[in-house]
Amino acid sequence: MFGARTHEVIDGSKKAMMQAPVPLDWWPEKLLARHPVREVFVSGRQLHPPLFSHIVTFPRLEIPLQGRYENQIEQEGKIETVSLRPGSALFVPPNCWNYPTWERKVEVMSLLFGKKQLGISIVHAKGPAMPQLVANKFAVPAPMSGPIPHIVEAMLELHSVKEPAAAFSELARALMQCVERLVHESPAPEAENRGQSFFERVCVYLQGNYQNDITRDSVAHLFAVSPNHLSRVFHRHGHMTFIDYLTHVRIARSKFLLCNYNFKLEDVAVRCGFRDAPYFCRVFKRLTRTTPVEYRAKMLQHSATGEAGNIRANGEGQPV
Repeated sequence: MFGARTHEVIDGSKKAMMQAPVPLDWWPEKLLARHPVREVFVSGRQLHPPLFSHIVTFPRLEIPLQGRYENQIEQEGKIETVSLRPGSALFVPPNCWNYPTWERKVEVMSLLFGKKQLGISIVHAKGPAMPQLVANKFAVPAPMSGPIPHIVEAMLELHSVKEPAAAFSELARALMQCVERLVHESPAPEAENRGQSFFERVCVYLQGNYQNDITRDSVAHLFAVSPNHLSRVFHRHGHMTFIDYLTHVRIARSKFLLCNYNFKLEDVAVRCGFRDAPYFCRVFKRLTRTTPVEYRAKMLQHSATGEAGNIRANGEGQPV
């Protein structure tokens, strides 16, 4: 098994991380075997996501290993607070959201199914008396074939046709078995592929943290490389600068919010990592040659004919 382990300390919306070597025995096999998934909650996206809720463009499966994992999620057109215990899981389809309260002592494993990498985080929360979280992060290449993509697609199909959450349990258990096998069988990357693999890991991180106050220096520190090395990786493997890529992710997310919610521009800006609405509008117009207000009006007009359906469903121009 290969990957990188990241110790992440989270305090509110600000994050600071340190890297360490990956142990061979980090997979929580005994905890998962003790409490196989019997119940799955599924989050929606029709209502406005709360500020600082977790929302990304790829599907996620979150499983409490120990303790109680409380979340606000959208269910059947209402915002509900659900309490997950070992043996339950939360499935979050692309662009749907969840808002963890982190008010109780809990250990949670989160699986993020990116296009090119499977991200795995094990988060430890110690309750309100100690508000900081510690997360160990790992990554393995996402399989392009085999059962994992098909199981995830089946879960997304169930969600799209509004099947009851009870239908997800067997698929979730099968998915966990396949992920465990993948983790144990994944070989170390060849030397020539390490740069591409590192680039994709950083891209997945940026797509999951675009709303936070992150910079080239903070991301370089997180991944234990120099800022200049990080820039070279983006030039070589992404053919763009680090800030151009981050801005692209943020603008793509802003397009999704503009098309799907009636947020004010100030709310769109803060949810996409821009410091204020005027700056967001300047960047948006520079990259799209139109203002956010004009873009929203155009897309809403086109949505009646189905021309904007893909943007409304998935977000436009999502990289990696």
